[in-house]
Amino acid sequence: MELNIVVVGLGEVGKHIATVLSREDHNVTVVDLNPEAISAVDERLDVRSVVGRGGSIGVLKEIEVDKADLLIAVTNIDEVNILTSLMAKDSGANKVIARVDSEEYLPGNRGSYQDLFGIDLVISPEILSAIEINKLIGFLGANFIANFADNQVELLQLTQKKKQGVTGTSLKNLKFPPELLVTAIIRNEKLIIPSGDTVLEEGDKVFIIGKTATIGKSAEFFANQKSSGAEKVVILGGGKIGYSVAKFLEGKKISVVVIEWNQKRCQFLSEQLAEALVINGDGTDIELLRREKVGEADVFVAASKRDEINLMSSLLAKELGCKKTIALVHRPDYVPVYEHLGLDATISPRRFAADQILRYVRSGEVVSVSDIELGKGEILEFVVPAGSKVIGNMLKDLRIPKGAVIGAIAGKQGVIIPTGNDIISVGDNVIVFTTPEVRPKVEELFKSR
Repeated sequence: MELNIVVVGLGEVGKHIATVLSREDHNVTVVDLNPEAISAVDERLDVRSVVGRGGSIGVLKEIEVDKADLLIAVTNIDEVNILTSLMAKDSGANKVIARVDSEEYLPGNRGSYQDLFGIDLVISPEILSAIEINKLIGFLGANFIANFADNQVELLQLTQKKKQGVTGTSLKNLKFPPELLVTAIIRNEKLIIPSGDTVLEEGDKVFIIGKTATIGKSAEFFANQKSSGAEKVVILGGGKIGYSVAKFLEGKKISVVVIEWNQKRCQFLSEQLAEALVINGDGTDIELLRREKVGEADVFVAASKRDEINLMSSLLAKELGCKKTIALVHRPDYVPVYEHLGLDATISPRRFAADQILRYVRSGEVVSVSDIELGKGEILEFVVPAGSKVIGNMLKDLRIPKGAVIGAIAGKQGVIIPTGNDIISVGDNVIVFTTPEVRPKVEELFKSR
């Protein structure tokens, strides 16, 4: 369904949202105070653009906000986003979304809040990032984790290593647990939808899907390593994300060290974090890292506000012997560079915010879309509507396009990792891994006739 959508703020989040929504044929209007940001978007996208303040009454009238199905306020200033959303709602916008980072405005640590302050959806990129980092700390072997069907289904990305028992073996010759499925492989930066004849190679990024309750144990078979979490975590940066990560780890019997350069912030951290050791120092100082035995840590989290510091400190931690590095990337286009240099996992707060917003925006049968490897693949979650052609047919009889695979079905029967003989019913949540090229065919397959 074509929507009238307004995006206020053209930082990394706003640009990404505007790009995706314009390509999905929505009527998109962008608003920003910076004429250069507006010009850059005008050159690339088919959108209407306005230079000005999103919360200005004059601008709201100019963009006809009363006709907007949705206004998304994602500037870098919380108060501007809140005010813009409330004014848009009062002026007749149907739905509004606001990005809010300050914990002073947010109840609890969920990262995503519906119907807060009279705003339909409030999202916090920092808290969402901290939640994701803690998932990765909880499973040392995973470099990417995504959840679907109200957290009943989980997808993990594991990297194959030479010493792992399944490396060099074809999938058909592996005795997989029945609740586990390999949905995709990234090899040499190319996406493979595997068959039984696919042989796992060293360096493969392998995506497996299963029941959230049991996938950890299942993955132990696959990765030949325990799914238990870390015992020692070192966090560089005591800002909002680093602080939230440390706070989440309290009470979990994990040794936590926080390195922060600002002495005043260190005092705050020492007062608020009862179980963490807070160090005032430079996280790129290799002597400091040696002294704090970073090489013995299970996880090093680089959570500063500067990408170059996160990159350098992570490389140093890796060189010293740290088992796993997780680095914040504030510019998503840097992600391939981090991965090329051998860092284990990257977290983009702006991309998390954009993904949450896009999940809310997308209507119809697709309830969520997760981007894989900067667009090489997508995971679609459908709620099957009445009248869909997939209902009542065995999967083996459906014309599932090449380049797509059904990874899991969650319904009244619980979660199943399907075989060709399984049948989809109305209301089931179906998780599909697909390449961008065949996504339209997959969506067509699930549509109500």
